[in-house]
Amino acid sequence: MAIRYKKPHSINTISVALFLLLGLTVYVIVCTWPVYSLSSRAKGVLLDALPLLYRANLRPEATASAMIRDLKKNVPETLRKEGVRDPHLEVVFSRGQKEVSIEAHFVATAFFPVINKTYDFHLSPRAVTDSARIEW
Repeated sequence: MAIRYKKPHSINTISVALFLLLGLTVYVIVCTWPVYSLSSRAKGVLLDALPLLYRANLRPEATASAMIRDLKKNVPETLRKEGVRDPHLEVVFSRGQKEVSIEAHFVATAFFPVINKTYDFHLSPRAVTDSARIEW
């Protein structure tokens, strides 16, 4: 006596649930992509400015102060050009014996059109490097 199993239909509750889950995932990715992209562009700006901060950290204090003053003016302007719209944008420069870093703090907003909601993401991309002098 052989057991006969019923062949499942191609469209059943599991396939519908998986399709809905896939749709929800795509919806969330599409709506949050601008936030991720903005964070990535901001980190790129910080990484571009990091060598200047590294060089300033190696110079005497008078020269370093002038270089950092220029960075404090230029980096926020460049971030604004890249799309950071937060009026409370804060850029933190850190210098030390072991490392130098630049960190930006800002809020980016994602809009979800179907549910007509916005969600704020508090972003803080950071660029860090070792501050030791390289001896050739």
